[in-house]
Amino acid sequence: MTFPLKRIAVSLSRLAVAFLFAGAIVAPIAPSDADARSASTKRAVPPSKARTIAKKKMIHNPSPWVPNPAVSGKAAYLIVDATSGRELVSDQADELRYPASLTKLMTIYLTFSALDSGRLSLGDKLPVSSNALNAPPTKMGLPPGGSVIVRDATMALVTRSANDAAVVLAEALGGDEANFARLMTQRARQLGMNSTVFRNASGLPHREQVTTARDMTRLASALMRDYPHYYAVFSVQSYTYRGRRLNTHNRMLGSYDGADGLKTGYISASGFNLLMSAVRDNRRLIGVVMGGESAGRRDRQMADLMDRGFAMAQSMQLSGWTAQRKPPSARYTAAQFDPGSSFAEAYRPPAATAKTNAGATQQATVNPKYAGFVAPAPAMSASAAPTLGSWVIQVGSFSEAQAAQLALERAAASLPTQAKSAAAMVDEVQLASRTFHRARLTNLSQEQAIDGCKQLEKKKIYCAALQITAWNTPSAR
Repeated sequence: MTFPLKRIAVSLSRLAVAFLFAGAIVAPIAPSDADARSASTKRAVPPSKARTIAKKKMIHNPSPWVPNPAVSGKAAYLIVDATSGRELVSDQADELRYPASLTKLMTIYLTFSALDSGRLSLGDKLPVSSNALNAPPTKMGLPPGGSVIVRDATMALVTRSANDAAVVLAEALGGDEANFARLMTQRARQLGMNSTVFRNASGLPHREQVTTARDMTRLASALMRDYPHYYAVFSVQSYTYRGRRLNTHNRMLGSYDGADGLKTGYISASGFNLLMSAVRDNRRLIGVVMGGESAGRRDRQMADLMDRGFAMAQSMQLSGWTAQRKPPSARYTAAQFDPGSSFAEAYRPPAATAKTNAGATQQATVNPKYAGFVAPAPAMSASAAPTLGSWVIQVGSFSEAQAAQLALERAAASLPTQAKSAAAMVDEVQLASRTFHRARLTNLSQEQAIDGCKQLEKKKIYCAALQITAWNTPSAR
């Protein structure tokens, strides 16, 4: 009995040793609770750092575009008579759509309001924030850490549809872009744009930023009604900023007879949008096309719709368009936004529009109604026409004679004493089947023109002192 018992004891002893050896091997693999807590602490990221990392990931990996379920599609159009508001042609005019850069028209509307109320001046320098610098293209090219004057920022919106300019104006008027967007929506309600919501000043993608074709025509009508003295800026096809030409995206200005505004827009979610107005046969129509498949197809669709609208307006014998009078609150004219020398000087009018007398030179048509604001004679005289080699102060070139007249009135009232003897005139010249009205103070000496223009600019009346040569007057040929 002893031998088996001894053998059993040895077996048990070996089993115990094996168990202890296994425990020694397993112990390092399974840490204690204290070690587990320590390791966990080392691996965890502090909450503040975790938020920073998450924020960086959001910046570099933005969330995908999530469509607004209330926006059922892209396409919509509407043509209305500007005088009566009568709807002429429409399709899905009250369906929600993304406005894209048509949004900037409300930014411009509020800028006009700030100018007339005195909160802004055209020459005010606005700081360029990092938000403006980081805005995606299209841009006007603002200087880092610098500033831009209100005039340049506004014209960059009109022509180039610059997103950086929209941010600058939004921050100047609203403190930040989000608050400015609330002001935009509030004004939209006041204008009867009850379906429109703005979330930024530029029209860059935001699923909650929506409008309708009908609301957009209401905004265009409000711009014409409330700021007729500024409306001519929407016909400007190029503007020069820091030596760079900012060309308009609105090709209808040069291709559709009678077109004089307003704005294009595009983001992927909206398609190609266009809000425009045109005057024919003394009738003005406002049209909007949303969701075009390309800029060219959108423009062709708009031209067809506007043609149909003008035909309907004529057959219905709708009342003609009467231009709005300048309101008492107006502080500037379109001439202060665009001096006009850059887009109306470098051409000669077609010979077909000139008048030739025996032994005389050709002259552009001069409208006597708008001459003589400085000269004693109430009607246009031969002495008002600029002579070769003389100097003029040009205060603007406009698509409408009324805007040119208003610019001359303001300039004449502010003209320095030494230039009071100048004559004033508005002449009509043709460019690409369009008529421009140049507002000029004529027959000055070089000193009078240069000094006079400097004095006018100090009063925020932007102008250009020009010598009459064969290249900038039709009467010099």
